[in-house]
Amino acid sequence: MYAHPGAGWHIREFERRDYRPCYQLFRDCLKEFPWRGPAAPYLRQLFNSLPTARAWVAEEPQAGVVGFMTMRPQSGYVDHLFVDRDWRLCGVGRGLLQVGREEMDQPLLLDVDAQNLAARKAYEALGWRVMARTGDDNREQIRLIGP
Repeated sequence: MYAHPGAGWHIREFERRDYRPCYQLFRDCLKEFPWRGPAAPYLRQLFNSLPTARAWVAEEPQAGVVGFMTMRPQSGYVDHLFVDRDWRLCGVGRGLLQVGREEMDQPLLLDVDAQNLAARKAYEALGWRVMARTGDDNREQIRLIGP
């Protein structure tokens, strides 16, 4: 589907065996977002999202799943995009978004926490633009549209 031979990872469609590694990766990433509070509601959202969304994983043979993305095919809305901390800046997120964009053949949409400066900077570097802002204080989200 999509591969980065230099870094050794490839992207493939989500399979049943990916539930546990995606769940663990998501749980690890949530630790970086203390403003979100308890992880349980977000973990339930992921668990409920996987059966109905289009989903892909980035996998490296030695490391296993190093990133994943879920998307609503009706709207092109990316509801989850997470990359293992050790694999950031290796093109994994860009590759997952590229696969989603090719699948939809239109710009994608996603929300990012206003406090998540690293993600906002990465999306900006990829050409994403702000569409709207919602929420307040620690719950502010920024809706972005892809290039």
